[in-house]
Amino acid sequence: MQPTTKTYARFTDYSWRTSAPVEVTSELETLQHATARHAILFTTFDQTSVTINGKEMKGEPENISPRRYVGIDKVYTRDEVIQAMEDEKKTLSRDWASAVNGVIRTYKQMPADSLHITGLERQGEFITLKEGEKVFDRSGAQLFPAVTQSKPGAAPKP
Repeated sequence: MQPTTKTYARFTDYSWRTSAPVEVTSELETLQHATARHAILFTTFDQTSVTINGKEMKGEPENISPRRYVGIDKVYTRDEVIQAMEDEKKTLSRDWASAVNGVIRTYKQMPADSLHITGLERQGEFITLKEGEKVFDRSGAQLFPAVTQSKPGAAPKP
C-alpha cells in the first residue's frame, strides 16, 4: 500500500485534441512518442497513486510542465514575425491587410527579445514562447531554449 509516483505525458495533435495520459520515463522517450503520434506539443505531469484492495486510486496531476512544442522548423524574433506579416500583407485585399496591420501593431508593442514559433496547425500564425516552454525540431533537437555545449571534460549543465 505504498504510494508510487509516475510521470505521464499528454499529446496534442493538429486538431488540438489531447490524448489520454501515457506513462513516460524521460524527455527523449516523450519526444519519441510525440513524433510517432504526429503531435504538435505535449506536457508532462507527475501523478501519485496507491493500490488498496486491488483498486488503484490516483491523485491529482502535479508538476505540470509548460508546453513542449514538437516539429518546429524555426524560432522567430519579434522583428522576423513583423517582417513576415509585412510581406504577407502585400498579397492580401485591403480589408485583410488592415486586419494584419492591427496584428503588426500588437507585435510592435512586444519586447524586442520576445521569441515566437509558427507552423503548428496554421502557417503564418505565430505563438509567443513563454518562460519554461521548450521547442524541438523534427529530429528532436532542442531549439528553445538554446542548448549550450559544454567543453570536453566539463561537468554537464543541469
